[in-house]
Amino acid sequence: MKELFRVLKEGVYASLQDGGRIGYRAFGIPVAGPMDTNTFQLGNKIIGNSPNEAAIELFLGGLSLEILTTHMITIGGADLRAEIDGQKVPLWKSITVYKGQILSFIHPVHGSIAYIFASGGFDTSSIMGSKSAYPKAEIGCTLKKGAVLSVPNIVLPKYQRGLVATEIPTYEQEVEVAVWKSPHEVLFQEESIQAFFHSEFTYKGGDRMGYYFNGPELHFTEKSDILSEATQFGTIQVPSNGQPVILMADAQTLGGYATIGKVADADLWKIAQLRNGGKIRFKEK
Repeated sequence: MKELFRVLKEGVYASLQDGGRIGYRAFGIPVAGPMDTNTFQLGNKIIGNSPNEAAIELFLGGLSLEILTTHMITIGGADLRAEIDGQKVPLWKSITVYKGQILSFIHPVHGSIAYIFASGGFDTSSIMGSKSAYPKAEIGCTLKKGAVLSVPNIVLPKYQRGLVATEIPTYEQEVEVAVWKSPHEVLFQEESIQAFFHSEFTYKGGDRMGYYFNGPELHFTEKSDILSEATQFGTIQVPSNGQPVILMADAQTLGGYATIGKVADADLWKIAQLRNGGKIRFKEK
């Protein structure tokens, strides 16, 4: 192994994530893994890693890394104005970085979540079959100031790879997502179901556990609480305030709020890449 990065400045929610911790939800352990699976898969393909190899996931910017050795990386996902020694870095292609350079993410331009992929992946402990960080349980690697990240000492690829322009995702701040209806539909007034599928909701903040939205208040026929049941990435809960919450990659395994639907997996990346003030519309699947 060789040391690749030293964290000079912590970013927002910067952590290592691989394909997720599968098979432990029955024990109360969330899957975790990437918020934007689409970018995660594309980035690993560009750099030549296995599909589930761990990458750095970063929200909004602020991260600054000292490069400790020559290696090949790819940056994909949101444009957080990545710079090396003050020069803008191309996204969606493999590049060679050199000892002594500084890689920084200045501020979000498009989207909210970026990923750094390193040739061969990052060397960190696997816990319950996964390298994914789950900070609420202090599992896995979050990028703190002074931390050093290592990579395999492998022969680097001779050629650069990248996406053609037509394949590069675009991150809109007004999105429409498909939703599977919930069996709890009977708990909502009919007017509220119609409002949910025909209104615009505004993203007001959140984290890897859940995103919160404001829009027309959704009213219940009786009450919002239910007996706790399984939840997953994309479950749309509605607590007593009548405003939807979309559970994300670190979603708790059980929930006691009525649910109005489940976002289709193919559209989850659109939600993940929203920034505060982003707009969303739901369409019935």
